[in-house]
Amino acid sequence: MNDNTRIIKNSFILYVQLIITSIVSLISTRLVLQALGVSDFGLYSIVGGIVVMMGFLNTVMITTTYRYITFEMGKGNSTGVNQVFNICLVIHISLALLLILFAETVGRFYILNYLNVQYSKLDDAMFVFRFSVWGAFFSIICIPFQGLITAQEKFSTRASIKILRSLLRLGVVLIVISFLGNRLRLYSVLMMIVMIIPPSLYYLYCHKKYKHIIRWNFQNNWSKYKEMIVFSGWILLGAGAVVGKVQGTAIIINLFFGTILNASFSIANQVNHLILMFSKSLSQAAIPQITKSFSSGNSERTIQLAFYISKYSFFLMLFPAMLFILETEFILKLWLGEVPQYTSVFINLMIINALIEVTSSGIPAAVHATGRIKWFQIILSIISLLSLPAAYVLFMLGYPPYYILVTYIVSSIVMVIVQLFLLKRLLKFNVKEFLKKTFLRIFYVTISVSPVFFIQN
Repeated sequence: MNDNTRIIKNSFILYVQLIITSIVSLISTRLVLQALGVSDFGLYSIVGGIVVMMGFLNTVMITTTYRYITFEMGKGNSTGVNQVFNICLVIHISLALLLILFAETVGRFYILNYLNVQYSKLDDAMFVFRFSVWGAFFSIICIPFQGLITAQEKFSTRASIKILRSLLRLGVVLIVISFLGNRLRLYSVLMMIVMIIPPSLYYLYCHKKYKHIIRWNFQNNWSKYKEMIVFSGWILLGAGAVVGKVQGTAIIINLFFGTILNASFSIANQVNHLILMFSKSLSQAAIPQITKSFSSGNSERTIQLAFYISKYSFFLMLFPAMLFILETEFILKLWLGEVPQYTSVFINLMIINALIEVTSSGIPAAVHATGRIKWFQIILSIISLLSLPAAYVLFMLGYPPYYILVTYIVSSIVMVIVQLFLLKRLLKFNVKEFLKKTFLRIFYVTISVSPVFFIQN
């Protein structure tokens, strides 16, 4: 099987996984909303979101892990793969311990002093928080095993485990619905168990298939530790900006409007995430190939893959995005029954923002392959986070809650433009060719489908 065929096959696997998990997730969300009620659902989203804000380490470190493992694989260095894996494992154990420390200090302080929630619900909030933290703890430790599976391009294994996780979550919801006691606490306990099961399966699979790679071999190559930690630090900055932007939005909305609007934002963010994943299925399948192409010296193929990912990711996302934008109210009523205020507006603006972002989705993978990511991460993180103080000022002036997503859209447009010129400095990247092969064709397709919106209106 050649490399391009492998990308297509893996994209198809991820697409099938996404369809199944999306359907299960939509059903689960409706049932959870009914079981917990809007207020407790909003409470879980904001408190569990604090853990997500700390658990962005998952995204950061899995990117670092498969980048370095794939880089060594591209050079044909099997000994180097084992060394990189063991370094990643030591780093992850350290980060998991830091997560516990951070949660019991900063996280606990925020909940007890600043969370906008009824005083009678503070004990529930702390209970949810602690169980969410322990779930994140085990997830972080097993990230190197997930990164190894990604680097080996075993996407069928990843897809199977993620489908299982979705089904387990649905099972949790069905149990909670029939429970007569404190449903919020039971839900948080069972969700922690669901968070632990997939990392355990990743470990068991790697132990069976790649025992020679995951063999424990403590590394004292401190320069490699430093290199990977520095790389992770810059990835951490970018991922922290993304998660901090989402969770910062939730905190600002909570500060000005309370937990009911948090529920609306959480539902909208979930819909946005599901639609965005339709486009990311292609980029996830192609990232290992981009890194291997660059490590083997084939920079031209690296750039071409970045072109194709950006273009086709937009096309993959366009159809589900149009479906939701055209029939948002109908879908929400069919899905949730009771629709929290502003949910529809949140969803439409998030989708528009995601469509803008995805037009440059191939660029970060190409930049990460080079390893020269410092200024790329710094500049984009600053641009991304500027939307939060802008939204805070707008809310102080009395603007409605959806204006925070207007600031998202403005920052995304600026980020797309900046990414093109940053990549030009790192690789011999032809901006005009990218605009011609990607943006121009995206523009033609968008114009061709736009009459649908006028006909509907």
